[in-house]
Amino acid sequence: MNNRSKSLIYDVIQVSFLIYFLLTGPVIPSSAILAFLQIVAFLILGIAAWDMRKTKYYRVPDVGKQNGLVKTGIFSYIRNPMYLSQLVFCGVLLINSFSLYRGIIYIIYIVNFLSKINYEEKLLSTHFSEFEHYKKTTWRLIPYLY
Repeated sequence: MNNRSKSLIYDVIQVSFLIYFLLTGPVIPSSAILAFLQIVAFLILGIAAWDMRKTKYYRVPDVGKQNGLVKTGIFSYIRNPMYLSQLVFCGVLLINSFSLYRGIIYIIYIVNFLSKINYEEKLLSTHFSEFEHYKKTTWRLIPYLY
């Protein structure tokens, strides 16, 4: 399987599961704590998007015509803040309207992200010589944990 096909599969799974969570339960949380976590997820996403504004960002993990590796702002602490924001957001939706089936989908969602991150980091390390040093100075997904 070529890189483009792999990238598209990761992306289709990611988007499909996000849509699934949006369509299978309430989007607005029923508790203040969950609402706060949802706002945090949106803030993380917004900050990461702002930090990436000068690059040519691609939804799929392929490395394309990016101007450079983003290592500033939130990316100076965590390499995948957009993925973290989606996991937090969907985690809130799961907790707010839990079912065993949704729990299983969320686990698959996490596995997809972890696999996508590993795949993407291999691509980035071949495209950007400074990526190996960057990996040593940042967290992959969750600060102080992973």
